[in-house]
Amino acid sequence: MSLLNQWKGVNGYMINDPGTFFSEYNESHGIGYPIAFMLISYLAVMLPAAVLTAALNITAPGEAAVGVVIFLAFGIAYWILGLVEAVLAHGVVYLFGARGIAKTFEAYAFPTVVRYGLWWFPLVNIALGFYGLYLQIKGLSTFHDISTGKAVIAAALPVVVFMLPGILVIAAVVATFVLDMGSQTGTQPPMLLFDVVA
Repeated sequence: MSLLNQWKGVNGYMINDPGTFFSEYNESHGIGYPIAFMLISYLAVMLPAAVLTAALNITAPGEAAVGVVIFLAFGIAYWILGLVEAVLAHGVVYLFGARGIAKTFEAYAFPTVVRYGLWWFPLVNIALGFYGLYLQIKGLSTFHDISTGKAVIAAALPVVVFMLPGILVIAAVVATFVLDMGSQTGTQPPMLLFDVVA
């Protein structure tokens, strides 16, 4: 069976009945299978945006091709970040006594389409992102035979690590405006349009 057919079957089974899927999944493919599975998932997630970009730029084939390449490059970049996230999570589950990085990669690879599938839809992307994270936690817990609490810690830590720099930058920008850190002492006269033009 080809990897693409397996990808379709695994996603269909996991989306329709995740509880049964994770409890009955007992295949071992090695580390390459979940890595390739995750790559296909991220490219599939980016494909609708790439096709839309090509369709909207149909009169300019060069721009359409650039748009497709950019979105597929984003898919590869997200894949690399997903692998890093899985490695960080594996480091945590390893501390809890779990072994087998391929199992961690499988727990992270299988819910990728659910977690990132509708990333361009506001609010829906947040709900599906949390549901995909829940599926990753369920996968970590089941595949490594650890408690759900330990799986939550393992899955939450990489998310916090990735979000922390963004939160710090946003906090710094907000603090700059709220605390007026960049202003000079005293009040400043309002800038008029005529002063800017002249």
